[in-house]
Amino acid sequence: MTDDQLLTMVQEACFRYYWEGAEVNSGMARENIPGRHNMIATGASGFGIMALIVGTERKFITREESIDRFLQILTFLGKADRFHGIYGHFMDGPTGKVEPFFGRRDNGADLVETAFLIQGLLAARQYFSGDTDNEKLIREKITAIWEKAEWDWFRKEPDSKFLYWHWSPDQEWVIGHPLIGWN
Repeated sequence: MTDDQLLTMVQEACFRYYWEGAEVNSGMARENIPGRHNMIATGASGFGIMALIVGTERKFITREESIDRFLQILTFLGKADRFHGIYGHFMDGPTGKVEPFFGRRDNGADLVETAFLIQGLLAARQYFSGDTDNEKLIREKITAIWEKAEWDWFRKEPDSKFLYWHWSPDQEWVIGHPLIGWN
């Protein structure tokens, strides 16, 4: 096997995991937990979005198939639970409601998982640069999601070097992680 054949095999296997294993309603990455067939992992979906871009570019699927999946994902995300523009760690695929899998405090925003998701979405926004109505719509929907994320709201205090990692609408709490670039 050549290096190129090995790379193609690995990329296609990664792509197929996200393409074929996606939750049916949302088109996003399911969490692999026994008994949880519709639970979506927000951060893993960001990685899945990157895999879909690679799969499209490598022609594992057509660009139109990719566009259809991205519109499905973005339509779902437009209706899913958000807290100051930030998604939960896990969501229910059929409803878009947050899944408090790790306990009662896990029923709100997860800044880290949302960051992984939005990184994938911003890569897709750049990738779908065509002049078709659907590619323009993809860019518009991603921009709207990105701009609704109130990153600065998740500071502990206005000039804080710390962010809320998880935030619950029932009980505020912090896992102390400094902002990137802190001194």
